[in-house]
Amino acid sequence: MSIKNLVNLDDKKLLEMNVGKKFAHTFTRIYIYLGLSLCLLIISIAVGISGYHKLYNNYYNQNTYQGLLRIHNQNLGKSAWWALATRVSETRQEQIVEFHETMLNNMKEDLTNLRAYRGETELIKSLDANIKNIEATTDKLASMYAQAEELEDGSLSNGDEIYAVMRDELRPEVMTTVENTRQMTANVTNEVTSSYDLTIVIMTIMVVISIIMVILLIVFMKNAQNTLTKCVVMPVDEVAKAAEQMARGDLNVAIDYHANDEFDILARDLENSTRASMNIVNDISNSLNEISEGDFSIGTITPNLYHGNFSPISESMNTITDKLSNTMNDVKAASARVSEGAENMSKGANELAEGATDQAAAVEELTASVSTVTEQTEKMAADCARGVQMSIEAQKVAKDGADKMDQVTEAMQRITTASKEIQEVANSIEAISSQTKLLALNASIEAARAGDTGKGFAVVAQEIGQLAQQSNDAVQRTHALVSSALAEIDSGNEIVAETQITLHEIGDSVNELAEMMRTSGDMAQHQASNMREINQGIEQISEVIQTNSATAQESSAVSSELSDQSNQLHNLMSQFQVKLV
Repeated sequence: MSIKNLVNLDDKKLLEMNVGKKFAHTFTRIYIYLGLSLCLLIISIAVGISGYHKLYNNYYNQNTYQGLLRIHNQNLGKSAWWALATRVSETRQEQIVEFHETMLNNMKEDLTNLRAYRGETELIKSLDANIKNIEATTDKLASMYAQAEELEDGSLSNGDEIYAVMRDELRPEVMTTVENTRQMTANVTNEVTSSYDLTIVIMTIMVVISIIMVILLIVFMKNAQNTLTKCVVMPVDEVAKAAEQMARGDLNVAIDYHANDEFDILARDLENSTRASMNIVNDISNSLNEISEGDFSIGTITPNLYHGNFSPISESMNTITDKLSNTMNDVKAASARVSEGAENMSKGANELAEGATDQAAAVEELTASVSTVTEQTEKMAADCARGVQMSIEAQKVAKDGADKMDQVTEAMQRITTASKEIQEVANSIEAISSQTKLLALNASIEAARAGDTGKGFAVVAQEIGQLAQQSNDAVQRTHALVSSALAEIDSGNEIVAETQITLHEIGDSVNELAEMMRTSGDMAQHQASNMREINQGIEQISEVIQTNSATAQESSAVSSELSDQSNQLHNLMSQFQVKLV
């Protein structure tokens, strides 16, 4: 398969597919290319991750452990030399433990970790031998340190022997171990470089392949877009052009598209529907031409063209011709009736004109009578207004009389109060007179007892008694006068009260009379206004009657003309062909 076939679609093959299969076939190819691109990308990522994982977990850890082995080896030698050089026994013991146990155990652990990554290589075996020799040497040194005696200056008695063992046995093994670890570092570095280069090459190749696949996918999608556009948009454009042609009223539609899909079926159906619509339009045009010529006896010329939703058009055409036929028949009959009615209208109009003239004369007489009644009503309204004014004045006079009688009543009450006070004073005087008479009597008795010496006093007592009697008589007359005055005052109060009630009743009657006069005045004014409106209405009726008289004369002339036109209409209607009912 060539590159061209990989990035292109077979448009001829697509034309033979329906629309759903067109899109399914195209997107299947897109999914395949996209899946391959994703797979290559995933492989590239996996190779990169694997390479970096190997670099980290293998080579990085190997370098770490061989570096630790070298450090522990050097620390072991340093501790051994420090143990020999120190003069402090505690420090010497610490350094012996350091090189004989701690560092030696660390070196064994580092070698074990390196063997897990490197396997049983020659360098691993060599390092293992070096560590065993170092262990044997450190055992020997530890034994020599244990057997040594410490001198006064802190040095050891066998220091030269220990120095010789360290120089001739320990130092060569330590240096060999260092050299072996360096060789391992060089080997690891070479392996890392090779692995890194291989990873970069593989990832570059996979990325290039992925980029090529993406480019092929983009080119394929572009070509697929053009091919699908050609296979889908082209028939849509053809159908759209046909629809636009139909919208302009041109039903001579021909769609230049042939394939084995839904668009081909749609194009053929659209051509068939436009052809059927054109036949129906031609039939409607011919039928309307016949109707325009005055032939209402038929509906559609070719009724078998109207199927489905077009059948109401045929029914409507038949209904229209039937209704027009019926209408024309009715118009013919109506024109005859109109002609006959026009003659009768002319006669009635003449009679109406004569009656309108009589009504005008009667209305003029009625207008004169209404004017007289209006004048009398207005005069009665004026009289009622004057009567209201007089009633208001009489009401005011009655109110003033009632107020004055109220004042008289108050004065009579004050007189009554004063008379009662006079009566009380007279009662006091009467009591004083009685006491004076009793005193005069006592004085006479005392004068009689005194004999001659009391005669003058007896005369005085007698005079006082007479004065008391006179006072008593005057009081009695005062009582009689006051009682008589009070009786007169009570009688006057009763008369004043009755007069006051009468005046109030007169005021109420005057109020009622004033209200009745006011109501009569309002009614008279309202009636005068109504009479004026009636007068205006009668004048308007007179004008309307005069207008009706003129209109009736014009109607008579129009009726004669209408009769002539009805005859002409009957002649015109006889030219139409209609269905017989």
